[in-house]
Amino acid sequence: MRNARGFTLIELVVVIVLLGILGAVATARFQNLAAQAADAVEQGVAAELTSGSAINYAVAAAGGSPAVTISGAAVDCATVAPNLLQTGALPANVTVTGTVNCSSGAGTTGTCTVTHADGTTTNATATLYCTG
Repeated sequence: MRNARGFTLIELVVVIVLLGILGAVATARFQNLAAQAADAVEQGVAAELTSGSAINYAVAAAGGSPAVTISGAAVDCATVAPNLLQTGALPANVTVTGTVNCSSGAGTTGTCTVTHADGTTTNATATLYCTG
């Protein structure tokens, strides 16, 4: 008698079906990662913008020369945002919108909206501190 070696057809079909199920689950999980990454970018930019604005205000309050003067009735968030970020520019596919009313003076706060161009993510908000 011969020694039977190899797999039966049923065993091979079961393995192929299991691999197909695992592939479908993995694909669904990786497709969701793109939206999560875009959300993380928005949250990161909003946090950096808030921190940069707080540092900018602290420098102005201490009598120093702030990186950007934020004052007036209608401060455009898109104009001042790059000056408050460490890199000096917004990441690709990210926009900052909104206006802040700084006519009440230094220490007044307002919010800016940070959005990602993919359109599927939630918008993040950043706090802008008025310096003058």
